[in-house]
Amino acid sequence: MTSLFARRLTRAAMAATVLTALACRASAPASATSGRTTPPNARGANAAPMLVSTAWVAEHAADRDLVILHVGSKAQYDSSHVAGSRHVSLDDIALPQQPGSLTLQMAGTEQLTAWAVRNGIGDGTRVIVVPHDLNLQSATRVFFTLSYLGAGDRTSLMDGGFQAWKGEQRAVSSSAPAAAPSVTFTPRVRPELIALVGQVETATQDKSRHIVDARLTRFYNGDGGGYPRPGHIPTAVNIPISSVSVNGFFRPRAELEALFMAQQVDRSKPVITYCHIGQQATLLWFVATLLQRDARMYDGSFQEWSGSTRPIVAPGGK
Repeated sequence: MTSLFARRLTRAAMAATVLTALACRASAPASATSGRTTPPNARGANAAPMLVSTAWVAEHAADRDLVILHVGSKAQYDSSHVAGSRHVSLDDIALPQQPGSLTLQMAGTEQLTAWAVRNGIGDGTRVIVVPHDLNLQSATRVFFTLSYLGAGDRTSLMDGGFQAWKGEQRAVSSSAPAAAPSVTFTPRVRPELIALVGQVETATQDKSRHIVDARLTRFYNGDGGGYPRPGHIPTAVNIPISSVSVNGFFRPRAELEALFMAQQVDRSKPVITYCHIGQQATLLWFVATLLQRDARMYDGSFQEWSGSTRPIVAPGGK
């Protein structure tokens, strides 16, 4: 029998969802709300929080159906990690690199499903993603991948990452845990989370979407970064990854909102984030999702765009 507390919690969650929806509708022009489908990155009413504290993870680390993923190099993991966590590298969740191919492209469903099962991520598993260091974009790439697989609503990122955990003298280990128990993972792939180059090109022409460049400002302004043509995608604004966090902790939501509004990235139209290769862009996608923006991530990013003949804003605006 459902408890009185559970019924009240459900009613409260439903009420909060309705109020949020009404607020978003009121803040957007009618043209933006009419006929709009649910954004691909929208989180369900009962979704886990996108961010959890180190204290929350310490309290729940022994939960029966919780998996902690430590994102960093193997050497970093082997040196020390959250006790019980499992190592993840970006190679695990990307297509194998081929000569002349784009870097860090989303792996196929079979590879990703095998990766999830290998790490004990089943259909009901709660997942915590832990960045090893202060560079959060690898961890948000893992978060994005789990969202792509349909598991985003039960995935959270540990704010402050391993550096905060270690600084608080919480339980660490240099040994990998035992092999994960057998689980069943059913992928519910969300390809619509990824913006394709044609969609980005259309957005530069009809301005139907905000385009956000997550790279450091020097690359946006024209440092080539090793790619064929320097500059940025036309109509793109720059919200660099360095601006959204401090010492591994995300800035308060009000400050993140101010960063977006300073570049006029409001809720009137969807957002596409991009970067060099689709890694840093997931950090801005994460923030856009946290701020309840309709957001997608351009996986080919500037590597693909600059290697084509599509228009580009070169240094000096030429």
